[in-house]
Amino acid sequence: MISAEVKNMSFTPGKELWVKGVPHSNPQRFTIYVGQDDDHVAVVCDVRFNFGSSHNVIVLNSRTGGVWSEEVRDAHFSFQPGQEFEVTITFSNNRFYINLHDGHMLEFPDRLDGQSRNKIWVEGDATIHGISLR
Repeated sequence: MISAEVKNMSFTPGKELWVKGVPHSNPQRFTIYVGQDDDHVAVVCDVRFNFGSSHNVIVLNSRTGGVWSEEVRDAHFSFQPGQEFEVTITFSNNRFYINLHDGHMLEFPDRLDGQSRNKIWVEGDATIHGISLR
């Protein structure tokens, strides 16, 4: 289920996406997507509390033509159920820089090769209080 969605925007190099929210009290996961549509996603930031065999890990990925690429996992996990978070994603030099609320930064390559990034959506076990693009 989509918690928040922004369409018809332009996430171009030099811009920063800001997402603020609160994970539910017993979350499995919540996911931030930036891309064109469900089949063309430039960056996926999947915050997994307890999802399948994944526990307290952040998974980054992309999707091109409906096919998932290779995952990048980061075990630095500062999210807590019921506690507010802020995530910023900056797009610069064909890379995404994902900054977490505790100052930790993840880096992920832009794998969409010039395709538009005009949609942002968040799904899963979090209540989203704000999304902005600056």
